[in-house]
Amino acid sequence: MDSQGTSLAALRAHPKSIEIQEYLSAKLSVGRFQHVLSVQEVAVDLARAHKADVWHANLAALLHDSAKWMDTQRLYSEVERYGIQLDSVEKLNPSLLHALVGAELAVEKFKVTEFEVLEAVRKHTTGSPSMGIISQVLYVADFAEPMRTHSDVHVIRKLAYTELECAVHQVALAQIEHLLRKGRMIHPNTLHTYNEMFTNINS
Repeated sequence: MDSQGTSLAALRAHPKSIEIQEYLSAKLSVGRFQHVLSVQEVAVDLARAHKADVWHANLAALLHDSAKWMDTQRLYSEVERYGIQLDSVEKLNPSLLHALVGAELAVEKFKVTEFEVLEAVRKHTTGSPSMGIISQVLYVADFAEPMRTHSDVHVIRKLAYTELECAVHQVALAQIEHLLRKGRMIHPNTLHTYNEMFTNINS
């Protein structure tokens, strides 16, 4: 799909988008569904700004929280059903599982096979030092969409359109600081994302 100049309304009206949106509307809370649509809008804008694949950004944004409706027991059950291998941090943090399950759900239910879409869904919570541009777009859009009220969100929104890697670095930093304040485990991917982006923007 040649979507660089396609409007958000046209993207949302695509049959695949409608299929996903109907599923999300039925499964997610109203607030969570509105968050997804807000992330979609920002992700599409960022993809345009950075000349990335807008259709892939649209799909990744729509799918990123597709498993968020599942409770902890269901998430672990789906992890087992899909044969997902969890690392030591993921085993103890069910809040990280919706991203992994969501990527599998995207393939199984919605027949999405594009690697960068699935990577973005899978990595949107923890980040990854090897993220491609769609993953970076989603990682930032999920953190900085207009409904978010984090203290650093305005700085990140401004950076996102001109210096995407700087924005990714700031999101990783904000997540690390938040988890430290809460006394929670930090996934290695988040630390590696911080370090990789720090190296890239200072080299």
